[in-house]
Amino acid sequence: MRFLLVKPSSLGDVACAMPVVAMLKQRYPDSSVDWLINEEYAGLATAAGADRVWKIDRQAWKKFSSWPKALVNYLSVALKLPFQKYDYTIDLQGLLRSGIFTALSNAKESIGFADAREGATIFYDKKVSVARRITHASLCNLALLKELGIEKPEIWPSFAPKETDETLKRFSLSPKKYFIAVPTTRWFSKNWVPESIAEVGRSLREKYGWQGVLIGGENDREICERIASIHPGIFLDLAGRTDWSQFLALAAEAACAVTPDTGPMHVMASAGTPMVAVMGPTDPRRHGPYGAKSKVLQSARRCLPCYHRNCVLGEPDSPSLCMADITPEMVLEAIEELLREEDKNNDHEQ
Repeated sequence: MRFLLVKPSSLGDVACAMPVVAMLKQRYPDSSVDWLINEEYAGLATAAGADRVWKIDRQAWKKFSSWPKALVNYLSVALKLPFQKYDYTIDLQGLLRSGIFTALSNAKESIGFADAREGATIFYDKKVSVARRITHASLCNLALLKELGIEKPEIWPSFAPKETDETLKRFSLSPKKYFIAVPTTRWFSKNWVPESIAEVGRSLREKYGWQGVLIGGENDREICERIASIHPGIFLDLAGRTDWSQFLALAAEAACAVTPDTGPMHVMASAGTPMVAVMGPTDPRRHGPYGAKSKVLQSARRCLPCYHRNCVLGEPDSPSLCMADITPEMVLEAIEELLREEDKNNDHEQ
């Protein structure tokens, strides 16, 4: 049996799709599972166990000078896909672009969402109805797999790249001796208070001796430097210094993580990282960490979830009121609960 998954982006959605590979291979042990994905996330597809990764370079379209490169890339994939003899193509994206690639795969049967946008449904043989606006992305993916006789597993799969030891050595980290902090998201309203992150790092260093690891992109360097400077020596600032495969490796061996609602949160969930998710304007039932050992903290304000990118009640350029409601003490208490639960689980296994 040969499968093709079409899920090019975005980061969080890709992470929520990673268990699909394991679930297909568990149900069909002799199958091969390929994945069509944006090049920047290819490391996650490989870590998930995809047999072949079809990389599309969407970033190349953003600069006019690199359009020829992008065109060659897309044409290469489009010309090769029809000859792969796939039995099933599963479109986990549900947009016109993914629908076109689904059609180009020339699979015996294609599966997609009944509410796929931009006319993508014309490319599917089987259309599955899912209330995606109120359902977690991981469960949406699972709904498509029910067409293949696959139900929710008792233990959600978790992943780590083969190069995990190499990644830890590169950054001079030891397994379970560090915690990850993600300071920023694409929405300012979802960012936690920088000083609170620094305080959590100080407390965890004093109590457990853990190294703090700040994760972010190139654009996050300023805020990560600010957090690291509050208590010098507590945090290792890796903003802009890791690819997603390396981040997944770090997540797999972290003692725990503190994160807002953002793509890296879902990547850490796919690695099975114990985490405290500090959430504000979005609904944890739909956007929280799924399948992970996690605690979700959210303010009790009546305005939630508001889905505003900037808090309309607070001061400009200040943390959202709902995020400021979550104190370092609340996060530390949640981490303690996670550790106690982990100890209990270890005792039961012994």
